[in-house]
Formats: sequence, C-alpha cells, structure tokens
Amino acid sequence: MKTVGSIFSEERKKKGLSLETVASSTKIRKEILASLEAGNWEKLPHPTFIKGFIRNYGQFLGLDTTELLAFFRREYDEKRVVRETKMFLKMSRSLITPTSVTVAISTLVLLLISGYLYFQYESFTGSPFLEVIEPRDNSKITTNEVSVVGRTDSEAILKINGQEIQILPGGAFNISVSLATGFNSLVVTASNRFGKISTVKKVLVVEQPIAVVPEASPSAEIKELDLTVEVNPNSAWLSVEIDSKKVFEGILLSGVSKDFKAKEKIKLKTGNAGSTKVILNGDDRGNLGKEGEAKEKEFHI
Repeated sequence: MKTVGSIFSEERKKKGLSLETVASSTKIRKEILASLEAGNWEKLPHPTFIKGFIRNYGQFLGLDTTELLAFFRREYDEKRVVRETKMFLKMSRSLITPTSVTVAISTLVLLLISGYLYFQYESFTGSPFLEVIEPRDNSKITTNEVSVVGRTDSEAILKINGQEIQILPGGAFNISVSLATGFNSLVVTASNRFGKISTVKKVLVVEQPIAVVPEASPSAEIKELDLTVEVNPNSAWLSVEIDSKKVFEGILLSGVSKDFKAKEKIKLKTGNAGSTKVILNGDDRGNLGKEGEAKEKEFHI
C-alpha cells in the first residue's frame, strides 16, 4: 500500500537526490525529511506543521500535494486509532466493566470525530495552493507578450493584476499577458471562499524589441480598420476577433497599448471597460464604459 513516506522516498531516489541535497534546497532539516519518509508522525510537531513540510517537499519533487495530503490524513488517523485502541486494551486488562467499556468507546469515537473534523477544517480554511511555472521571475525578454502558466486549487478564484482568470479543469491555467516596454510587475493571486489568499509576484523587463520595417507592396492601397486599444489606469482582460477570427485573448497590464488591423470588422470584448480606451483610424473614441464593467463592441469598415 502506498504511503506518503514511500512516495517521497521513491521519487527522491528516482531523481538521484540525497537527503542532504533535499535539505539544502528546501531548508527542511534532514531529520524531519527522514521522519517524513519513515512515516514517524509522532516524532514531528503539530499536524499543521507536518502538512506544511509535506507541501514543500512534494512541490520540490514535483508531486501532487493534494494527493499526498490525502494519504497523510488517512495514515495519521489510522495511527491515532491504533494508539487509542492500545491504550483502551491496556486499561481494560486492569478494569473491565460495562460502564468503563462504554466510556472508553465513546471517548475513542469522540476523539476520532474531533480529529477528522479538525483535519477537514485545516484543509478547507488554509490558503489555496498556487504555483506559477512561467514566466520566471526577473526575466528579461524582447517581446511584449508572455504566457502565464501555473496551477492552483480547482475551486480557487484566480486573478492576475486584479483581473479574474478562468481556471482549466484540475486547477491549471495558461493566459497571455501583454506587457509594456521596460519594467512590468505581475501579481497572481488565488483566493478561496474563506477569504484566504495566496500571492505570487513576478518582475519582468521587456527590452526594446527590434523594429521590423514591412516591405512596400506594389498593389493598390487597401482600406483597413486600424484599431488601437490602450489600457489605463488598471489592467484589463481582452478578447479580440479580426474578420471573425480570434487573434488575442489575455490581459493587458496598465499602461499597455495594442494595435489591430482588419479588412472588414473587429470584435472587442473587455472585462474592464472603464480602463479600456479605443482609437479607431486615429479617432479617439474614449473608454468603452465604467470601471470594472464587462463590455463587447464591434467596429466595421
């Protein structure tokens, strides 16, 4: 039967890591790592701290921490039952009466129920898991667009710079974010229904991209829609379709602008109309609506 300890031990050995290496990388003492792999819960501090060690060790090895914590709760409860049962049998040898048996069983049941409720409460009211895999912090890039990739709890509310993001099944997310040239700060948050919030911050520097001069076309000039979207003072989620084909869906950070061209029409959706200004063929049309308002707009030749 799989245990938390066996999963840790097998994965560590598979990766060719020693306990000393893991301890140095995770800042978890070697003795604690050994107890985790041996399942010696009684040698470790309060269950809340044990769960924190399991999360950190599991994330370091790239394991599913939700599954690991489920194994831990089962193992911890089973060991508690064994300890309480041994204590009950020891007491029963010295004094066994109908009353003492009833009291002992009732106490044991109460302890089990209390322990189960406590662990459930801890699991549900803790801060949600949040991991941002890409982009790496303090990255220097030459493009004004980046994919934000990561994982969180499937029931969490995910936001990037205040804009709510749709989470994929299983808690994964992958969203395009448009950046301004220079310094950019990404703030990713995951919150649950208890108000607990996990936050990951990333700093990105966009270096001035090399301008590409388009070749002159010998054909006659074609009339086009030329739409510029400017986002300010807050970030905004956008979806853009050009001539019925989606070309962009993601977040524009505050201060970022993006240009779009179409031969027939442009369909624009925004999650924050008050911070979304449009300029159509050089004509400033102003913001699309109120701050925080979701809105959809079409522009035609």
